[in-house]
Amino acid sequence: MHDELSEHLQPNPPYPPDCFRLEDLKAFQSFESQMIADVNYYFWLNRAEGSDASPYRFLYFLELLFEDLEPLLLSAGEDSLAIRISNAQDLLQTARELQTLHGRVSMQRVNAGSFPLWQPVIGKVLEAIHLPRHENGLYANDALQLDFGERRIIVQLAQREGLELVMSDDLPPS
Repeated sequence: MHDELSEHLQPNPPYPPDCFRLEDLKAFQSFESQMIADVNYYFWLNRAEGSDASPYRFLYFLELLFEDLEPLLLSAGEDSLAIRISNAQDLLQTARELQTLHGRVSMQRVNAGSFPLWQPVIGKVLEAIHLPRHENGLYANDALQLDFGERRIIVQLAQREGLELVMSDDLPPS
């Protein structure tokens, strides 16, 4: 991604809603070559009104914690149409809004660093973040690949709502 960033360095380029913005690309670059320390999932718990059934839940925020940087917080956004870089204030505001709307906590944090998907990369360096090319030459914001060398993890929009994570060790970097 380093060499291709210069293609986006035109003054005030128009960014379609299905492409990452220049600020996003710069943010992704800042996390490359950093050591990951932990991972948190934030699930949106969607309960049907008046139902005692288990809530439908989906991964709304993915938080990657690094040794020397602020966390990288990725979200599918309210509409699940694009992966967005977010921040802690947005996460807290969303959690408060959901609690106000539903009258109960609707966001659940789960530490995922010990999960089989993440455990092998904790303490490893994030070598690169690979982004898919859009037909217009920019970078599509529906998926990204976290490359830890021997382990690669795809973060993509789920079929229904939220984010989906897929191990892609057997695939070449995108």
